[in-house]
Amino acid sequence: MSVEKTVSELADILGVSRQAINNRVKSFPSKFVEKNEKGVTVVNRAGLIELEKIYKKTIFEDEPVSEETKQRELMEILVDEKNAEIIRLYEQLKSKDAQILAKDEQIRVKDVQISEKDKQLDQQQQLTAKALSDRDSLKIELDAAQAQVQENETKGFWARLFGK
Repeated sequence: MSVEKTVSELADILGVSRQAINNRVKSFPSKFVEKNEKGVTVVNRAGLIELEKIYKKTIFEDEPVSEETKQRELMEILVDEKNAEIIRLYEQLKSKDAQILAKDEQIRVKDVQISEKDKQLDQQQQLTAKALSDRDSLKIELDAAQAQVQENETKGFWARLFGK
């Protein structure tokens, strides 16, 4: 006895629209599809097995399913879910890696900027030290010049005139 199901029956069993099943059946190879005595398109046993694989649902409810098969199907579903989660986490990890690379580049640029500021600060300190040194030497020269002027002012007119 061959097991055949119409498009409407399959839509009810699989929980999808009749149009979706009809489109799927039209794309099936002819070895999966037949016409019944009324001329209605039906899917044979091999086609039903293919639909079970595609939709991951059991069509043959009258056939007993072994506990091992149920466990295997459950494991396949769990593995698929875990694989999807792994892919999502991997994409997230790649995104984080890209962010870290961008931050590393920003830190490198900041390090260069800090290095330049340190150089500028050192140069400023050197210039300030030189300016202070020049000011001190000029003050000493000014003090010497003022002392000489003071000394010259205390000399009389004739001593200054003849340089004595």
